[in-house]
Amino acid sequence: MGFTIDDDAGRMVSDECDTVAVCWPDRGWTVTGRRGVYSRNQAITAMILAESYAAGKTADDVFVRGWEAELATPAYGYVEEDPRG
Repeated sequence: MGFTIDDDAGRMVSDECDTVAVCWPDRGWTVTGRRGVYSRNQAITAMILAESYAAGKTADDVFVRGWEAELATPAYGYVEEDPRG
């Protein structure tokens, strides 16, 4: 597993799956496939989860359950639509 965090560009990208996290100034991070607006640490957790699922982990995995619990309450709430418009 591996993903790149580019804080200057405000992006996290995976080399294992299509998941991308994008930082929106003054709004937090959004992550492909998730409705929440997350803190940077939560976005990292979401990227780890995406790569874990891509590697074949399931919701029954003890680590996956823990990471999903960490993301159950997004730091900045939920979005109904993509902030890119």
